[in-house]
Amino acid sequence: MGRQVHGFIAIAVFVLAVFCSVSHLPAAGAESGPAVLRFAGWHPIEHHCTRGQELYAKLVMEKTKKVTIEVYPSSQLFSDKDMVRAVQTGAVEIGVIPTGLVTGQIPLLLVFDIPFLFRGREHYHRWLDDPEVSQAINVEFEKRGYHILYWMDFGSFGIASTKPLKTIEDFKGKRIRAPGEMMVEGVRALGAAPTMIGSGEVYMALQRNTIDAAISGWTSLLERKYYEVSKHLIDANYGMGFFPITINKKTWESLPKDVQSIMTQAAVEAQSWGRKECQKSDLQDLEQLKKKGMQYYLVPEKERERWVAATKPCVELFLKRVGDQDKGKKLLEKAQQMK
Repeated sequence: MGRQVHGFIAIAVFVLAVFCSVSHLPAAGAESGPAVLRFAGWHPIEHHCTRGQELYAKLVMEKTKKVTIEVYPSSQLFSDKDMVRAVQTGAVEIGVIPTGLVTGQIPLLLVFDIPFLFRGREHYHRWLDDPEVSQAINVEFEKRGYHILYWMDFGSFGIASTKPLKTIEDFKGKRIRAPGEMMVEGVRALGAAPTMIGSGEVYMALQRNTIDAAISGWTSLLERKYYEVSKHLIDANYGMGFFPITINKKTWESLPKDVQSIMTQAAVEAQSWGRKECQKSDLQDLEQLKKKGMQYYLVPEKERERWVAATKPCVELFLKRVGDQDKGKKLLEKAQQMK
């Protein structure tokens, strides 16, 4: 009986949220004022992703009075784990989608998190900017009720650990937080025991030793103060995080064409700013983490090659999960060609 009640409550909350989101949008042709679009995120207030949200809202509202974009960062509306459903159902109009948590709907996105597939941020950008790649990804989002506005660079992934992780043997038996399905498989391939918990839960898990390490971006490691509960900082050029900034498709289609055009133009500016700011933040925050007392370890290339070899099965898993292997292979081929 208790489970049924909780289930009804959860459904009621989402229905209420959807109703409230619809009420934010004036009817077609109405003169009741600007449409209010809520832009939800989960990063800390000072994080560059949050500042990117604020910049996008500012750019749009400078160019049109027909919409007001309200920014809600730091999980004020929805956590990272709930954001996917919130945007898809219209419980919020715009959201920062965690790529690793939408792969159940769009397995093609697992390609972003294949360990060591990309050599660095320039490689990622060349690949993501390719028309065939972007089109293939956009189509998958549109099918499921989202419209991608732009991509936000989250940053380079590192590992914050309570214990040294210098060789592949050091991973054996370690409990490591991995954000997303493919990272879970990568951690498992390295010999560790992966766990998926929300970003807001990691600090306490490290503090209580319920996990030994966590994978995240340099900026989040600093902003979430992981340096207080972990001593070691491992850099293996594992990969990078990217988040699609998406708007509910029905909401997008309800907006006037001139507003859509302005939002698209602003998206180009916000994406460009985000790439530069992310690179700057990565460098600055990595230095800050060192100053906070974390022991930085850059994995030597020879040892890194062992990690790459161990995680090769992730490529086959990706192709199996995608279903349409031709589509998956094309994305992989593009990535290989651009190295």
